[in-house]
Amino acid sequence: MTAMPPADAATAPRPVSMGLYAIAAALATCADLFGLAAALPVAGAALVAFVLLEFARIRRPQQIAALVLFVVSIGLGLRFGALWSILSEGVLKTLPFMLIFASVGWLRAAAGESPSLMALRQGLSRMPPGRRFIAISSAAHGLGAGFNLAGMGLLTPILDDVKDDPEAGQRLRCAILWGFSTAASWSPFLVGTAVVLSALPGVAWFQMAPYGVFIAVGFLIWAAVYNRLVHRGAKPEGPAPPRAPMPNLWPAALRMLVAILLLFALTLSLIEIGGLRLTTAIAIAAPCFGLSWLALVHARRDPQRIAQVVRGVIQSYPGMRTESTLFVAANIFGVAISASLPHDHGTNGAVPWAGLGTGVDFVDTLLAIWAYLAVCAAGLHPVILLVVFTTLADPAALGLPLPLLGAVFMALWGMGTAVSPLSGTTLFMSQFSPVSSFTIAWRWNSVFFSLGAVWLAVAIALLR
Repeated sequence: MTAMPPADAATAPRPVSMGLYAIAAALATCADLFGLAAALPVAGAALVAFVLLEFARIRRPQQIAALVLFVVSIGLGLRFGALWSILSEGVLKTLPFMLIFASVGWLRAAAGESPSLMALRQGLSRMPPGRRFIAISSAAHGLGAGFNLAGMGLLTPILDDVKDDPEAGQRLRCAILWGFSTAASWSPFLVGTAVVLSALPGVAWFQMAPYGVFIAVGFLIWAAVYNRLVHRGAKPEGPAPPRAPMPNLWPAALRMLVAILLLFALTLSLIEIGGLRLTTAIAIAAPCFGLSWLALVHARRDPQRIAQVVRGVIQSYPGMRTESTLFVAANIFGVAISASLPHDHGTNGAVPWAGLGTGVDFVDTLLAIWAYLAVCAAGLHPVILLVVFTTLADPAALGLPLPLLGAVFMALWGMGTAVSPLSGTTLFMSQFSPVSSFTIAWRWNSVFFSLGAVWLAVAIALLR
């Protein structure tokens, strides 16, 4: 089985950091649940303390990116005399996203203990070469939609089958990456969805989901086609036992599908019936769902295992240091940019750069997507681009239904994090790869998503 990276000073348990992160997440949840506005400054202070304590332990590229954003934001704050409001608002804007980061651990822990998932993973490993890519990308899509980054981690042991074949290893890693990244087009459990909903407050997730599913299906088909075209004549993606019968994946896949649907139902019930925000609903649903799942698996045979898993989840909170730091920096930068730019969205609500296009909607859409991917590949986080875009332009002036626009933003989020060498997606996969996150983002993903941008432009033209 592929092991997690070895423990070191950055991954060892850190009680103070664990406590700070737990306090910030708990207070942010209580503030939204019970209207305790006074709890938000305390939660924000705990988050700032967590970032300062853990900053030295994140990777150098992320440190540099965060520092650049902080320095620019401070400069803008001093220039406009709004430094404190920019810093405080940026930190408070990050709190809802922390809830999703914290929830990932509960979902990962519960799914990792599931016999159904183990059976599914073993079945995927025994898939005949040639069909394995489609099966793994589909599994990564479903698991990623339900369990966020944990969905990728749950499939990485399959990579042991191809550890001596770099080309086959790349193909399977791409299957996992592309399946997961396209889940951002519709899943409520990826942080991009929360960012989009905050940028489009008049739109609900269930309004965007049908558009997102349509876009995601097209990307999955494109992944299979691209794999065939690029690797035509290459060796199959990994060995299969001679004369091995086709494994029956349906029982395990159906059980996992039921689990994901139950998780969705619980979360959406909290939103629609309880009136909670998406991030708060996930913060409540994920631990409850995870603990219930663990109880079903271990309550009779090994109840002590439940306590061990729970301790592991809490001890994993310091591992959120990179995502938390980058989101704090990105949100502060976004607030600073918002404070320094005009808010009239141009003349009569028009998009300020509308006159710069070719005049052909499809071509302009495609060029805009490519420009966005180029900026993300340079390391700028999608959250920054989204904040700047919604500050400069009135989304309604684009002529797209807002639910469709939200789904497009969600799809762009997945594409942007896939081509960025500094995103959690590429950094996570680099831990299980013999290459760096830069190779994964720029060589493995950039061509696929640059060509896939044509599909997104087509989908926009068909659905508008």
